[in-house]
Amino acid sequence: MPWSTTSESSFGFVPMSESSSRKKRARAHDEGDGVEDTYKKRPRAQEKAQRPLLPLKTEEGFVQRFAPPDESDQESDADTESSQVVAETTSEPTEVAPVSVVELMAERRRILRSLKERVATLSLAVSSDPEGSTSQLRELRHLSLSREVPPSGAKIVILSLKEVFLDLIPGYRVRELTEEEKKQRVKKELRSRRDFEETLLKQYRLFLQALEAHVRGKFYSSLGEPVRSELRLLATKCLSELIVRHHEFNYSSNILSVLVPLMKEKDERVSETACAAMQELFSKDRLGEVSLEAVRLISRMVKADVWKTKRRALDTLLWLHIEEANSADKREDDKEKKATLSKRQRKMQKEKEQLEQDMAGSELQNRQAERARLHTRIMDAIFWTYFRILKRTPTSPLLASVLEGLAQFAHFINVDFLDDLIDVLESLVESQTLSVVDQLHCLLAVLGILSGPGSALTIDPQRLYRRLYALLPRVSVTCSDSEVRLVLQCVDSLLIQRKKKVSVGPLLAFIKRLATSCLQQSSPGAIATLLAIRMLLTLHPQTELLFDCDREEGSLYNAELPDPDHCSASGACLWELPLLRKHFDPQVRNAAKLVTSSNITAIGELATKHPAYLFDELSAVEHTAQLKAAARSGKKVAKGHRPLSEQFQKLCHRVEGQCNTDAVDFSALFRPHGRTQQLASTRDLRRLSQ
Repeated sequence: MPWSTTSESSFGFVPMSESSSRKKRARAHDEGDGVEDTYKKRPRAQEKAQRPLLPLKTEEGFVQRFAPPDESDQESDADTESSQVVAETTSEPTEVAPVSVVELMAERRRILRSLKERVATLSLAVSSDPEGSTSQLRELRHLSLSREVPPSGAKIVILSLKEVFLDLIPGYRVRELTEEEKKQRVKKELRSRRDFEETLLKQYRLFLQALEAHVRGKFYSSLGEPVRSELRLLATKCLSELIVRHHEFNYSSNILSVLVPLMKEKDERVSETACAAMQELFSKDRLGEVSLEAVRLISRMVKADVWKTKRRALDTLLWLHIEEANSADKREDDKEKKATLSKRQRKMQKEKEQLEQDMAGSELQNRQAERARLHTRIMDAIFWTYFRILKRTPTSPLLASVLEGLAQFAHFINVDFLDDLIDVLESLVESQTLSVVDQLHCLLAVLGILSGPGSALTIDPQRLYRRLYALLPRVSVTCSDSEVRLVLQCVDSLLIQRKKKVSVGPLLAFIKRLATSCLQQSSPGAIATLLAIRMLLTLHPQTELLFDCDREEGSLYNAELPDPDHCSASGACLWELPLLRKHFDPQVRNAAKLVTSSNITAIGELATKHPAYLFDELSAVEHTAQLKAAARSGKKVAKGHRPLSEQFQKLCHRVEGQCNTDAVDFSALFRPHGRTQQLASTRDLRRLSQ
């Protein structure tokens, strides 16, 4: 039965007073329902789910416990509520009081001081207990990515993180675990070690990504370029130190992919830092795995744009220590030998190699074989880069580095390519478009090839003699150390090491021209050249006729001719030695006296040193003295150049440009009559010959 019929039949009519009171109560009830509805529609604070803890056993039974809510969540809720209240109560914007510069500096110092304390605390915690302080490591890494940290504070965090990782990184490569290995039950210590390695690997990867972002300039984009350049330089230094000290650890190829493009950066500081890191890496990497990756990246960079690549980037390849590479001839011989064997013989040889590998020290042998394989691939990549530059861009600024590299690694070149390579180098020298340094590099490269695998080739070296003889007068006091050192290396390779293949005529001409070049060189160059002259005089006793000035028979010496075979060097005399004995430098005077001395004890260590090495030592000593003098005077001295005054340099260049050597008649200085009156120092020469 419906609720309306029952109410009417049960209660009938209602009196007026009761009906009015009921209406008031109904109206009040309706108003109450509206208030409740509005209250229900109000947003409520979400209740935090409590984390259950282990139950506690008491006398009455087990009592379930719950963890209290986090204080950070309560503080955040309180902050949101307070912010809502403030937003509701304050509708008008508040005026900010002006702050002075002194207050800003004080606040900045306070922030940096607190950041330093926090970083020091986290770093100390991680260093003292690495496996138990992974959360501190994570927090320290988060600080390096925080945009609230100022740039000066970011430098502190990056440097601290770099030192922490240098201490934590092990000396082996961490292998990532598979899913099956993660599910296996292991001991607690092993599980703890795996978790630490996984956390370390993750944080290290994120730190490297942050350094890469600083290198790309993605952080602090709103600030100026000086701030970003300083952070880029700092990130480059951190990456360089990480790859040098831990090149066997994970992500080494990723670091190289960031560092190698920086070698051609416009910023000289960044470029020098990256190149110095590559040099140190090549000198320390004995196996060659990381070096192979770096060489391939450098080759790709040169291939992409050879004109933007700096020479110092290609010079880093000269720091490689390649000793066990298999030459192309040996590999081809092995292939031909295997091809001639029958199927049964190849099977027996394979079994024999397997038995030898098992019987001998397998680990050491495998390591040596792996090193030889990697070094072979490195040399293939290097020669591919060198030949590409020689063929396509022979006028590029990288030519000097290519020639120096060919001279250093010439003994790894296949003999089949030596004839073509020598023809290319000789054509470059005869083109007259190269500088003195490049021509000397070409000569040194050809001599290196002929002294190595090209010793069996039948090549006439007379063109090399003439070219080196023509280049000697161009080495003066204004030349750099590299030119003097290259001349000494060429003299050693062409005249000293090939002493049995040099005739007397060209040898006399070279000694005479070397003595003349001593008069226009610096003190280290003159001493090293005099040592080379003494070595030539000792190896060839027949050259003593240069000290005889009273010879009446024979032709006159012609210093103008560029050919050492036709200049009649047998009629020359070493009048330069008495002049060098009056040199302003006492070391040069002593070296000039020791040229004709037969007393080994008087010569001392000079008799056992190579001229090029002696020149390097003397140049380093002189450069140190120049730096000390420059520090007192407040001037800078460029490395590799002599401290000449600007007026003297201008005078030398002006005289050199105005002087016409073709119009000078040197034969007028050597008249056929009265040879004893040709030179004022004939008595000194006699004394030297005695």
